[in-house]
Order: sequence, then C-alpha cells, then structure tokens
Amino acid sequence: MKSASNLKSIFIFLAFLTGGCAHSVHESHTSDFREMKPGAPQIEAASEQFVIMGFVNDTNYVNAAFNELQTKCPGRITGITTRYSTSLGFFSWTNKIHMTGYCISTRN
Repeated sequence: MKSASNLKSIFIFLAFLTGGCAHSVHESHTSDFREMKPGAPQIEAASEQFVIMGFVNDTNYVNAAFNELQTKCPGRITGITTRYSTSLGFFSWTNKIHMTGYCISTRN
C-alpha cells in the first residue's frame, strides 16, 4: 500500500513539473508620435515562433508581423509599439510579437 502512495506522489510531482508554464515580457519598444493626428485609426498585428529545445523553423516572425501591419495601412504608420514576449512550456517555448500603430492617411 505504501508503494502505491509513493507512486501517486511521484506522479503528482511530475504532473506539476511538466504541466506548468510561465509567461514573460522581454521588451517593449515605442517609436515616435510626431506625425500623430487626432482620430487616426489604430491598427495591430501579431506573429509567433514556436521553439522546441532550441530548434526553430520560422525565423521571420517579426518581419511577418511588421508586413501585416503595413498591409493594414495605405499611408504611413506612426507610433508603432512592439511587445516581445515568451510563453514557456516543457522543453519548448513560443516567442510572440505584438505590434500596434496609428495609420496616417496620405490623402489630405
């Protein structure tokens, strides 16, 4: 009976060890707001990179988010805020980029 109790304790410990995750914001960057106009629409884009034990397949996730942001605005973008964060898992993690900005129309 005691070995069943020990086995159950080990299983619970391993479940907590492998099932936990953490999230971390590494960096937040903001560009200038000099060209900001009242009422400019806010646009946003996001992209992710999944990493397993340090091996990655997609290394252009930041460019993908920026390109998505550019496709949402026919004019110029100002006040770009970029947040880089990571969600940790068991022997893996996900790098995340979230960008927001304000679209300045080229029309007068």
